Amino acid sequence: MSVNQQELTKMMLQATLLANLALIKERMPGIYKEFKDYQPTDTGVAIDNQGCANLFNNNKFVYEVDPREFAKQQVTQFLERPLYFKYQIEHQADEEIFFKHSALLKSIHNVRVAESENKIGNPADEERIDFVCFFGGGLGYQIEELLNTKDVLNVFLFEPSKDSFYALLHCIELKPLLDKCTSKGGQFSIRISGSEDGVVNDISKFLFQQGHFNLSQVLFLKHYDSPLIEKTIARIKAIGHRWSGGWGFFEDEVIGISHTLSNLSAKFPVVKKSSTFKNPLVDYPVFIVANGPSLDLAIDFLKENQSNVVILSCGTALKALLINGITPDIHIEMERTAALLDWVEVVERTEGVTTRLDELNIVALNTVYDGILKRFKSAHLLSKVNDAGGRLIRAMDEKQLFTYPESSNPSVSNTGLAVAAELGFKEVYLVGTDFGFVSQEHHHSKHSIYFDKDFKHKELIKKNMQSDMVVKGNFRDEVLSTHIFDSSKGNVEILLQSNPQVTAYNTSDGAFIRFTTPKRIADISLKNTIKNKQEMVSELLKRATSLEQLSLGNIDSKMTAIKSGTKAILEKLLLITSAHFNTRESLADAFTLQNKILLMLRDGNSNDHVVYWLIQGTFRYFQAYIMTNSYYYRCLEQRAEFMNACIDAFHSHVEDLYLEFIENYNKSAKL
Repeated sequence: MSVNQQELTKMMLQATLLANLALIKERMPGIYKEFKDYQPTDTGVAIDNQGCANLFNNNKFVYEVDPREFAKQQVTQFLERPLYFKYQIEHQADEEIFFKHSALLKSIHNVRVAESENKIGNPADEERIDFVCFFGGGLGYQIEELLNTKDVLNVFLFEPSKDSFYALLHCIELKPLLDKCTSKGGQFSIRISGSEDGVVNDISKFLFQQGHFNLSQVLFLKHYDSPLIEKTIARIKAIGHRWSGGWGFFEDEVIGISHTLSNLSAKFPVVKKSSTFKNPLVDYPVFIVANGPSLDLAIDFLKENQSNVVILSCGTALKALLINGITPDIHIEMERTAALLDWVEVVERTEGVTTRLDELNIVALNTVYDGILKRFKSAHLLSKVNDAGGRLIRAMDEKQLFTYPESSNPSVSNTGLAVAAELGFKEVYLVGTDFGFVSQEHHHSKHSIYFDKDFKHKELIKKNMQSDMVVKGNFRDEVLSTHIFDSSKGNVEILLQSNPQVTAYNTSDGAFIRFTTPKRIADISLKNTIKNKQEMVSELLKRATSLEQLSLGNIDSKMTAIKSGTKAILEKLLLITSAHFNTRESLADAFTLQNKILLMLRDGNSNDHVVYWLIQGTFRYFQAYIMTNSYYYRCLEQRAEFMNACIDAFHSHVEDLYLEFIENYNKSAKL
């Protein structure tokens, strides 16, 4: 290669860098700030002996062949056998289905199984690839090659090395690639360096922005091996399931609204921000007691020390405590259906339990059935932030008096920790919060309802407790777990990370929980007895809760606006999918538009927020599942017929649920 050619190549590399910097300054200012004056440390772009731009590291070129040719070969191999994530739903047996959404989702599955070969072909053979994650950018030629070869809608690029990304900025023009995605309603997102959890979180944010139906097929192209890329892939395999659930359904939210209104009508006060009151028990430790197997190892300690600590019992741990003579100071519940009453009342049907429910305090999410709360001595509500009922409280809270903690579900252990943090406790011990089990036969405390001879849900619980993953243990290398336990553990970690004032100890022989210190129950030493504990707990709950702003007149006014807003937005959303769809791609474009409207609703006023949480989960679930099942059809005409039938059924479902909402929102829930 002549000197002139080398100089020309260098000039072209510099011109590409300047063009890319101008682009990211406009569209990605955070990345521009990092790279506008960047100086590489150990890896850079250089001209190799063949005259090609190549990565240079440790005194040698990274690519042993022409980097462009390497990229072409890699893309060819990727298109032949792509690595991909597939959205799935675990369906209930017919006799266990109580909700309309569950029945319709299973019906979609059954039709697809009957009509198709029940096997997905190569997703890269689709006319358009809707979502590709590139792990490792290198010089970027593989990105350019794939987007020139295939129609790609959404791109997420993760480059672990800042040096490598700076080299990429010299080699490919990003503007045509970004424009190719954004012109069709897609997105091109870039993350440079960081942690594997940061990548997982960014992909989660990406899905919220672009629509969770893109989960139906997420393709991954790994450009090169690196420790961080391998950790990221392992992390996605471990917790990627968290992307695809917990959104809630319209039916759930209607029940939540109904229960919230009943609870406010019953004058159950709502927990305030901790800055508005003083906790008289703040200097004492609080023990959050859940119903995991490890509770059995802590019974003697709790019985001996119950005068020295504040005890919060979570859900079914209540019976295990009471049967052993341990009286919790506050009981916690979070499940929304009225059927929970049978699980709570069991303590009063249990021989040997002398404590009655009306002797206990309860703090529950606003969604819990009022018939349960009325059984207790005093009842108080914690607002569930990602919930239509919780958002209704927030819409009336013009003084910003109440608290709305994140991560208060999906299990009652999450609610218990949220309550402890919001009441202002600083020292927290987690007991029976195993989020897994050493043995699948010992999945909960042996003192709890699950092991009663007459427990009628034994087979269902046994089915639900089948391990589908292995996680790091708290006191041992590994324990068995389930996706729901893992999601709950993840939310405990998020809540503790956002509450650094809380010092948490994990006493459970279960899953390791980040932001806690492992501590065996036998190693805890307590000396100070709490004087007048019952009176102090009552005083705390009185100080910490209020009904201010939650008058019936205020509620009625808000609900009138919310009903009207729900009708208007549903008409707008369903109009978008009222056309006949001939291709999967056109349906995906309609789903993208629906998602953008939902996001605008989320960013709207307080009434819009209630409407958003009423309907968003149903749209996410059905969009993702209809799209997933469409991939099973290789005959495009049959695929179109299936998609349109699903959309028609979904429209009828939503219209039915809306009528149920306006007729029953202020009546007792049916379940």
